[in-house]
Amino acid sequence: MARRYFNWKLAIVLIVGIVVLGVTAYGLRAWQKETRAERGLELGNKAYEQQDYEEAARSLGRYVGVYNDDVPAMLKYADAHLNIRPLKRNNVQQAIGAYNIILREDPANCEAARRLVGLHLKMGVFGEAERIAKEFLDVTADSAVRILWATAFVGQRKYAEAITEFQSIIADEPNQVLVYESLGRIAEQLGSESAQTPAHWFDEAVKSNPASALAYVVRAAFYLRSQDKTRALAELAKAEQIDLAQIDTRLRLAAELFNAGELDRAEQHLIAARQEEPRNQGLWNLWAQLALRSNSKDKMLEVAEDGLECLSAVPWDFMPLAAELLIRGGNLDKAAECIEKLDQKDISDAAVASLRAVLAAEKADFRQAAQYWRQSIASGNKTPQAQLELARALSAMGDTQSAMWQLRTFLSQWPNSFSAHLELARLFARTGDWTAAAEHARRASQLIPGNSEAAILYLQARVHVLTAEPDNATDQEWNDITAELLTLESASGGAADVLKAKLLRLHVMVQRKQFAQAPEL
Repeated sequence: MARRYFNWKLAIVLIVGIVVLGVTAYGLRAWQKETRAERGLELGNKAYEQQDYEEAARSLGRYVGVYNDDVPAMLKYADAHLNIRPLKRNNVQQAIGAYNIILREDPANCEAARRLVGLHLKMGVFGEAERIAKEFLDVTADSAVRILWATAFVGQRKYAEAITEFQSIIADEPNQVLVYESLGRIAEQLGSESAQTPAHWFDEAVKSNPASALAYVVRAAFYLRSQDKTRALAELAKAEQIDLAQIDTRLRLAAELFNAGELDRAEQHLIAARQEEPRNQGLWNLWAQLALRSNSKDKMLEVAEDGLECLSAVPWDFMPLAAELLIRGGNLDKAAECIEKLDQKDISDAAVASLRAVLAAEKADFRQAAQYWRQSIASGNKTPQAQLELARALSAMGDTQSAMWQLRTFLSQWPNSFSAHLELARLFARTGDWTAAAEHARRASQLIPGNSEAAILYLQARVHVLTAEPDNATDQEWNDITAELLTLESASGGAADVLKAKLLRLHVMVQRKQFAQAPEL
């Protein structure tokens, strides 16, 4: 029998071969991984520049998975995730993770700290924002993070800590105009409990920054909130005479002019801002609001189309506003296309349902409009506007009782809503309950004293109540109504309101048997 023996030479050769093969495979895999990472960086940067954020996040993710110490790439990766629409929880978590990695590697990185704290503030997680800011400030001093830190105190109603930090900031950097505004806002919230009046801080902002347009703008905003439009307009005029190099300052100025009702002046600043930065989302959002306020269909269509063109790379944040502008402007087909794109993109069920409701109402399909408003509310749209529009749709389709119930429910939550009181007054007038109509029209007139529709409806209701009870009507009451109607005729802003006031005064003359004066009117 042949003697068996082990071939050590062959075994050694095989082992060496296996080791060499393994090392080669590992090296090849590492090389491929690095190559894919480098390619991911190239593609990711290109996609980021083109504002293709989904591709940017995907490609940069391959790179930062290998080289997570590349801070600029990590910052782009996080920003790409935050710009993906619809923004989902996973996108936010990826961004938060990236910022945390950067701060672990570089605890003094200002940009990562600012973005991470700011992100938590937007999410309403004020305690976490405070913690992150404090840990960063223990390592590095940064005024932007200090402001965010103090803002986190405000979010938690830690007003004493916020005031102390804000005051410390302006002591070091008196040019921080928005910090004065924050102090003024806190004083407004605290009222009599505040050590300083709100006006003190806005005056200090201007005193410390007499050459800053923003200082005058924030003081103008305070005057507008205080119902002092004359002084607000004077402040805005001063701001317009100062250099507006910063686009954010120009947009803030335009916003306050818009709030003051100076639409033409506001639009001039929007035109200038568009020349500087046509892809600015805030610019187009404000322009859309201005177009809606103007009631000009041509302007609405123009802003919608121009905005969609300028923001074509990332249209999703503006598209809901554009769709509404297109509906109000009469281009229903293009509006429907925008709504369909939003639906396909899965942007927001509540927003899509709201737009479909507005579109249905424009087509006078109020039953469908009411259905979509209910769908929008059920999807999370708890805004007062949605509930009011549901009531209006119910009213328009003839379901008066449901509309009244909806409005009463609404007023139990928002008792000072002018629109709800006026809408309810209209419904009571329609059903002939003039006493209730008078009460709600009176409340609406108190909320917005200069509104002619509410004033005329109130007087109309009073006339009907007095006509129904002639024995209880006094000459003084009739004379008061006549005097108020004469005031409305001379001060009303529209021909339709003047006609309504005159017809109602004629009705009063007939009721009082003043037949000699009636033919002249």
